[in-house]
Amino acid sequence: MSFRLTRDAQQELTEVRRYTVQRWEQEQLTKYLQNLCGTVELQVEFPGQGSVWERAYAAFCTETACFSHRVEGKQQVIFAALHQRVLPTVYIQGR
Repeated sequence: MSFRLTRDAQQELTEVRRYTVQRWEQEQLTKYLQNLCGTVELQVEFPGQGSVWERAYAAFCTETACFSHRVEGKQQVIFAALHQRVLPTVYIQGR
């Protein structure tokens, strides 16, 4: 199974990158992005993992972020990349 990021998810990851560099510098950003990429790769390999929200989509989380996704055909569509403290059912309405 493959995956793609929606424009919203891409923008959220760009903001994560910007914030992390400003707050903790490049070295921490590299570690953080490696963790996020590894999590996405695992989710693509094992798509049944994660918490199901309202039967329409699922979420999987790292230590610091949650990705919300839905399956469209043979592809996982990641439509939100949020800090783990954000309540996905509130933030992603209408996506």
